[in-house]
Amino acid sequence: MLKKFYNLDFGLQMIIITILLFITNQLTTYTLSMCNVPSTITVNTGLILTFVLFLVQTIAIYLGIKSIINYVKQTKTKNNDEQSN
Repeated sequence: MLKKFYNLDFGLQMIIITILLFITNQLTTYTLSMCNVPSTITVNTGLILTFVLFLVQTIAIYLGIKSIINYVKQTKTKNNDEQSN
């Protein structure tokens, strides 16, 4: 799955990461607001969903950083090959 993601164009990778972070940020706001309800089940559900969304955001940020590192390495390699010719 990660190889398919890394085989995509760099711009498309960043668009996917940006949209994912935007959506999970909005959902995190909603799940945190669930914690203000006096129902114990709703508070627990909100906490669990907030934690899950936090993990998704952390993974998305990691994938974004890894994509940037791979893009910079590919660009340096391409520039070195062009200069050697």
